[in-house]
Amino acid sequence: MHRCYFIPISDLTNPADVPGWVAALARSGETEAATRKAVTAILADVRRDGLAAAVDWTLRLDGVQLDAVAIRIPVNALEAARRELDQRQPDLMAALREMISNIRRFAEGQRRCLLDLELPLPGGGTVGERWCPLKTAGVYIPGGRAFYPSTLAMTVIPAQVAGVARIVGVTPPKPQATLPGAWGVDPLVLACAAELGLTELYPFGGAQALGWLAFGEPAVDLIAGPGNRYVSEAKRQLIGTCGIDALAGPTELLILADGGAEPTWLAEDLMAQAEHDPDAAAVLVSPDRALLEAVAVELQARTAASPRRAILEQSLANHGRLVLAKRELAIALAQAWAPEHLELSVADPDAWLSHLTTAGAVFIGGASAESFGDYGAGPNHVLPTDRSARYTSPLGVATFLKRQSLLRLSPADAAAMAPWVERLAEAEGLPHHARSAALRAQPHR
Repeated sequence: MHRCYFIPISDLTNPADVPGWVAALARSGETEAATRKAVTAILADVRRDGLAAAVDWTLRLDGVQLDAVAIRIPVNALEAARRELDQRQPDLMAALREMISNIRRFAEGQRRCLLDLELPLPGGGTVGERWCPLKTAGVYIPGGRAFYPSTLAMTVIPAQVAGVARIVGVTPPKPQATLPGAWGVDPLVLACAAELGLTELYPFGGAQALGWLAFGEPAVDLIAGPGNRYVSEAKRQLIGTCGIDALAGPTELLILADGGAEPTWLAEDLMAQAEHDPDAAAVLVSPDRALLEAVAVELQARTAASPRRAILEQSLANHGRLVLAKRELAIALAQAWAPEHLELSVADPDAWLSHLTTAGAVFIGGASAESFGDYGAGPNHVLPTDRSARYTSPLGVATFLKRQSLLRLSPADAAAMAPWVERLAEAEGLPHHARSAALRAQPHR
């Protein structure tokens, strides 16, 4: 007899309870401590032994024996996968190309908005800044429970548009005996890599892959892409060795809905997030108890019939919530949690939007299902999680660029600035700063 699945409806009536709700949605402290310990050990091995350690950990964790000498997936294997897909499933190839086109159009629009700055000075000099592409970037493509060509496109295209010279992709394998393709990587991922023009793709994942990107031969400037809690923790521990896009860990969805929302849509939207990972969080908040009850019934029936039932039952049981709350408390919860994804399935979403500033991405109106964002309507689906959306933005072209400040002084500008710069430097007890500035006000010998 299968376990009967049903999320009880909870009431949120007191504003003082909002922090407790947010804390309850956080990951288990014991789980996080165990994750940190495991990742620390893996990264230490990879830092010491390089690619050999990454290969060893892939065998231990994924059961796949890789050849460290010939680990890179050949370009001809990528091209073969693209030809095969084009011939056998032209409709799928067309969908892949539509997604790529939309993501690239959005990324190119982002790049046009990132303008260099130059301001004139009275003496003829200038101050300003310019956007410079990173030299190398590593992109992480999740695997294991599912493969994500969509994430490959979401990470590679902004890096390409930014002008990154070298892009290195890594993705976990499945045992070759159970999945056709090169090194246990899904053929659709290979075909997507070929379509994007990505030439460096390696079939290993997890903390060991991120360690190799940072400590190994690529020595990337930045690592981007989502993953499970181990991947997110590895990125956190690698900050300083290289940059990261954000702590894009297990996925999160908050839906704010009113009584006019469609229960079947909401149930599938919650399940679409929950099916990613047992650690995924899917939360629905509404002031309408009848709607919440209808969604609960739909969740029970649809979960029982789902091919991904095992994952759904775990994630919904652990992190699924149906919450009865009025509009003001729903907004307060959203602002405090800062979810990765926020759906506004309400009659007048624009009346809510100005109050909702902390979410990573907002999906406005009932038709705007989060799944459209996942599959390339335009905005990126690599988003900050675990409340980091309060201060971190979605992955985009700017992720792969850095701002460089520029100072070009004329002799007249330097002479005009020198007295007050000298005075400030002396006040701070830095005499050589003062003298350095003062010399610029004196005639050249």
